[in-house]
Parts: sequence; structure tokens; C-alpha cells
Amino acid sequence: MSKTFYFRLAFDNLKKNAKMYIPFVLSCILTIMMYYMVSSLSMNPNMMNMIGGDVMQQILSLGIYVITVFAVIFLFYTNSFLIKRRKREFGLFNILGMEKKHLSIVIALESIIVFLVSMVLGIGIGILLDKAFYLLIAKMLNASIALGFYISYQSIVNSIILFLIIFVLMYLFSLIQINLSNPIELLHGDQHGEKEPKTKWLLALIGLICLGTGYYMSVSIQDPVTAFAFFMVAVILVVIGTYMLFTAGSIVILKLLRKNKRYYYKTNHFISVSNMIYRMKQNAVGLGNICILSTMVLVMLSTTISLWVGMNDIIETRFPRDITVSINSVDSNQALYTIDDMNYAIEQAGIQTEDELVYRTLSVSAFNQGNTYTFGNENMSLQDISNVVVLYFITLDDYNRTEGTNVSLAPDEVLVFPSGKQFDHKTIDIASNTFKVKGILDSIKADSNYSANLQNSMFVVVDSMDTLFMIDDLQKQAYGDNASYIHTSYDFNLSKSEKMSVKEATDALIANYPGDTTYMMVDTQEGNYEDLLSLYASFLFIGIFLSFLFIMATVLIMYYKQITEGYEDKKRFEIMQKVGLNKREVKKTINSQVLTVFFLPLVVAAIHIVFAFPMIEKMLRLLYLDNTNLYIMTTVICFGVFALVYVLIYFLTSKVYYGIVRNAM
Repeated sequence: MSKTFYFRLAFDNLKKNAKMYIPFVLSCILTIMMYYMVSSLSMNPNMMNMIGGDVMQQILSLGIYVITVFAVIFLFYTNSFLIKRRKREFGLFNILGMEKKHLSIVIALESIIVFLVSMVLGIGIGILLDKAFYLLIAKMLNASIALGFYISYQSIVNSIILFLIIFVLMYLFSLIQINLSNPIELLHGDQHGEKEPKTKWLLALIGLICLGTGYYMSVSIQDPVTAFAFFMVAVILVVIGTYMLFTAGSIVILKLLRKNKRYYYKTNHFISVSNMIYRMKQNAVGLGNICILSTMVLVMLSTTISLWVGMNDIIETRFPRDITVSINSVDSNQALYTIDDMNYAIEQAGIQTEDELVYRTLSVSAFNQGNTYTFGNENMSLQDISNVVVLYFITLDDYNRTEGTNVSLAPDEVLVFPSGKQFDHKTIDIASNTFKVKGILDSIKADSNYSANLQNSMFVVVDSMDTLFMIDDLQKQAYGDNASYIHTSYDFNLSKSEKMSVKEATDALIANYPGDTTYMMVDTQEGNYEDLLSLYASFLFIGIFLSFLFIMATVLIMYYKQITEGYEDKKRFEIMQKVGLNKREVKKTINSQVLTVFFLPLVVAAIHIVFAFPMIEKMLRLLYLDNTNLYIMTTVICFGVFALVYVLIYFLTSKVYYGIVRNAM
């Protein structure tokens, strides 16, 4: 044989199967391109010169691992489809005299051609777009733009190594599939799955239970910390339930419809139900993949866009004043003088302030049952997290000063402001000390600094510093080295006539503070805005990147599903026309069946989003987003746009299906 024979044969094979290989090559190119760009941006030294660039690079580094896992799973999935569709072709080669070792050479050359084309174009396009995305990040972080064109040679090497390993593994997997099959099996390899699947009631029931449990966890969990703790558990249950209901549950439903004689024995229903029963065994996993990928895209886009758009609201909620000074008092004497020391520092620095909010608090985590709050419950399980309440103790003097009131309390009396669980008791037991509840407050100004608190919380106003010190001693006995300190908050806005900048005022305040600054922390709106900007910009950027990858995967799965169904339905509809079914009835059956199967994943994804909403909304509070209306609106818009894209994908991929089936009509 000519030395170029195998190469020409490999090239001709790819050309003949262009309808299947062009989308696969495009997917490889895009995956390599995105891997290179994320890797390159995570290593770009100019990023370190941006404010928040280090956070962006850390998150991009995590994105590399996500893309790597995605690339392995996705490319193996599509490659297995290609091998299955080509088994008949390999069988013919085998019967015509080509040995399996010769087939292995042809497949190796095909893999090399696809790898080289994908790698050259993927890295080439990645290098060209890398600068554009760098400029986008700089714009998002409000950073100055460095001149020059950065190429990450390390990212090029990493890309080549990763995808070379993937292609080698795919090649070995293909060889195993071919070598384990005889020529007859290869000839009929693309027809496997035609046997009617069995009714798997147990798997369908398990899937329903998993899905129901995941939904129940989402709607029943009330506090953000518990939601975060159980989020991955709920996700895994929903994913398992989705696959089981698509693979086993769909068969159960279709067979129940078949038993319903009034429904089943109608021409359209008879054909559709019969066809879908025989096809679900091999298409159910693909539909499940589309559903899960669609849900992931919608969740990522809605959450990251909500965080980005709501960033100003988050800053106003989390840091309502220009400067927030926090001092932890290591002993009682320091706690008594912190406010006087802060007033002295502000006076000496010559800072003009307004809207001051000054108070001392002691925050203690307690286990709540009814009106009883216990310190130091070490035997608490994960399920008990919802019963953990953060108690914020504040003295009556600080309360009256901040609120402008003149309330009085006896030593055994308190005022309470429950910002988490509802409280309607006449007494409250705190670490075995019973207090009478003189009043339940509707609001408290000090809560503005804790409005983004992640757990259930309650403010308790006590009569004096002596009572506060007594509670402090009790919590120190219970928690030891993990005990809290009495915390002084001195928050204020700079006067409109103040000429100092926020940074200058902050530096002057620290320099003139007469006490120990070791336990002092000063936060500003400006500084925290920059921190959140880098964090949320990173989330949005990587969310858009991953969403694009998942949409690409969805498109390819849909495309291959349409090809598979087209070839299978072509044979079925040829038989139907031979037994008397006219073209109009065939076309009506095709439209009904394709639309039902195609849009089923989108409908299920919408249901997932609805049930996931309560848990995700609570988890967003971990990132200080408390604007539920913004998240609802963003989710609705994202779903609407994604649905339009989904419909567009349907029209584009369905042309392939109808083109194949039309030949039988």
C-alpha cells in the first residue's frame, strides 16, 4: 500500500462524515480557546497591578479546573456518539478485508488531524481574543490598561498537554469499542437500543423521591447558613432524580399512556407513544444532560448578574456610612473607655462628622429552644444550625443615645428586637438567667450594621454595663478561647464641608487614637466597593465563560440527538408509509414528537429553577445580596433570553433532522 493511503483514507472519512465531525471540531476549538484564555488571564502579570486583580486571578484559576473537568466529560461524550454512528462504516471496512490494526491506524490519523486543526485554531483564536477579554476585565475593575500584547507560553504548553491526553484517551476508548466487536456487531452498532426498554418502577420511584427531597430541602430551609450547608446535597439529589426520571420515569409514564386505551388507540398518540418508548432508552440521558446544563446556565447567569447589578445596594446595606470603626475590647476597662477614646481621636484629627452611630455590643451565638438561649452547645448536629441565634447585647445607655429615647429598665428587665425568628414570650432565659421582656422593639438603629447577618439574630437591650459584663463572663466560661469580645462600633459620614478624603480621615483617625489599635479595624465604603467589585466581577466573568461552554455543550448534544433521531425515524416512517400512513399524518406525527421531546428539558429546567429559587435566594445573602425583587427579575429575564436561544437552537438543529427524514417521505 502507498504510504499516503491511510492518510488519504482518514481525510476522506472525515470529509464524508463532515456533518458529524464539523460540530465536534468546532466544539474542540472553542473548548481549547476558552481553556487557553482562562489560563492565560490567570497568569497575566498585568492583572496583579489592578485593584482586585489578585481575586480575579484566583477565581480564574478555579475556573481552569472546571473547564478541565468539563472538557474531559464533554469530549468523551461526543466522541462516543461519533464512534457509535460510525460502527457500521468500520464494519464494512472490516468485511472488505481491512484488519482491525489497519482500522486503528486510520482512526489514529483521523484523531491526529482533528487534534492538530483544533489545537492550532483553538490556541490561535484564544491568543487573538485574550487581549480583548483582558480589556474587558480592566473595564469591569475600573483599572488602567497596560500596553503590549501578552502571550502565555505556559498556557499554550498546558493546553497542548491536557488536550493531547484527552485525545489519546478518546483514541484508546475507540479502539476498545472496535476491538471488542465482531464485523456483524459493527455493522449493526448504530442500531443498538431498539429493544423496548423494561419498566423500571423502582428507579422511577427513587428518582421521584430524590427530586422531591431536593425540592423540599430548598423550600423548607429558612436560614442562609443551613442553605449553604445543604446546597450541594440538594443539587446532587436533583441531578440524580432528573436522570432517573428521564431514563426510568419517562418509560413508566409512556407505558401508562399505552395502557390507557382511550388515549393510546388514536393514530397520532399511537405512533408518538410507540416511537418515544423505543427511543427513550438511548435519548433519555441526552435529554437529562440538556436539562441539567440548561439549569446550570440559568442559575449561573441569574446569580452572577444579580450580584453585579445589585453591588451598590449591597454596599449601602453592608456599609451604610462612609467610615465604620470597629474595636474589640480585650478587657472590661477598655470597653468602658473606647467611646471616649474615639471622640478624642476625632477631635484631635479635626474630622468633621455627621450621622454618627455609636454603641457597644456583645455578640454571642446561642442555641435556641422556645424562650431559652443556651451558650456552648457542643453536641449540636448539622440539622440544628437553624436553631442557632446570634444574640447582640447592647446597654440601655447606648440604646437611648442612638435612638434619642429615655427608656428605663430594671436589672432583671430587657428590651428585644428579633430580626430573625418571631419572638412573643413574656420572659427570656439567657444562660440560665431569666429576664422579663419589657418590650419588643419594631426597629433598632444598630441593626443597620448587621442587616446582612447570615444567621437568625436578636438584639437584647440590658440595663447596664454590669449586666453586659455578667453575660460576657458567662459566654467566656462556655466558649473559652473562642469567646467573643465586647465590640465598640463608631460609624459616621464625613461632613459635606469636610475637605479631607475618606482615606485621609481614616489615617488621621488611627494616628490620633490614644488606645491600643491592635484590635481596631476601619472599613470604608470606598475600600469595600473595590473589594466587592473585584469579587463580583470575577463571578460574572467566569459565570459568562462557563455558561457559554454549557450552552455550546447543549447545542452539540441537541445536534447529535437530532441526527440520531433523524436516521432512526427515517426507517420508521418509511415503514409507516408502506402500511398506509399518508405524508400529512407522518409530518404531523414528526412535529408533535420532536417538539415534545425537544422542549421537555427546558420545561423541567424551569421547574428546577422555581424550586431552587428559595435556597439560592438565601445563599445570595451570604454574599450580602438581600434584594429579592432584583434576583426574581434577573432570573425571569435570563430564562426568557435563554428560551429564545433554545428556540433558535431548535430551528437550526431541526433542519438537520427534517433533512434526513424528508428523504423517507
